[in-house]
Amino acid sequence: MSTFMLTIILAAALLHASWNIIVKKGGNKLFETGLTATGAFLPALCFLPFLPLPAPASWPFLCLSSLCHTAYYVCMASAYEKTDLSVGYTVMRGAAPLITSIVLLCFGMGLSLLAWIGVCALCAGILSLAGEAKGRKYGWRGLNSALLTAVVIAAYTLTDGLGARASGDGASYACWLFALKMLPMQAFLVLRHGKAYLNYVSGKPTPGILGGMACFVSYGIAIWAMTKAPIAMVAALRETSVIFGMLLSVLFLHEKFTLPRVVAVVLVTSGAALLKVS
Repeated sequence: MSTFMLTIILAAALLHASWNIIVKKGGNKLFETGLTATGAFLPALCFLPFLPLPAPASWPFLCLSSLCHTAYYVCMASAYEKTDLSVGYTVMRGAAPLITSIVLLCFGMGLSLLAWIGVCALCAGILSLAGEAKGRKYGWRGLNSALLTAVVIAAYTLTDGLGARASGDGASYACWLFALKMLPMQAFLVLRHGKAYLNYVSGKPTPGILGGMACFVSYGIAIWAMTKAPIAMVAALRETSVIFGMLLSVLFLHEKFTLPRVVAVVLVTSGAALLKVS
């Protein structure tokens, strides 16, 4: 892998952690995710006229994934209301591949020795955070919300994996997903919160929209990189977003740089990378 490729994949990981920082820093985490969905929708809309339509077989997956992403935004906002980003983001990103692997195992897809080492590392990392949670302000509620978010991530990961394969064009599938998933999210926010959400959007929309654009660019880089380099290597390098999340949370959110969190980040990053490489 070239230095340029390595740099751009790490930049994508940084962008992914950055938009989570924007959501966490927002006055209303749930409303901020609505702005993020809008920010990702705008660039996707620009690309759609130049891409072929996904194959008909992929549309049920697109619809299901759009609903899963709405649940993802809601669960993520709840997690960030209850816990620090360095804890919530690490658990979300780490537990999702763990859950996905368990699901695949249940369907008869065996895991290699390397994958099992990755599973053990992920479990150890999450347990490290669980030990720190005891007696702290976020306690178990924050961890539970982060784990629920991870379940949703695993659900849309499996859905998108099948959908992208059925679509015939991964880039087209991704852009249509970013375009479509805004609709159920906005409908939910407007119907549930109405004027409060609209006032929030009109008050200070820029950070959230920029966060959504960062999300789109991050995912776009990953798709492009997977066409130029081994998919497993790209997927593993993307897990460095957990490290960036820890560093950014300390710099911009003034969260504590505790030993259990550092250990958890190292274990989760390593474990997720091993799972994806295997």
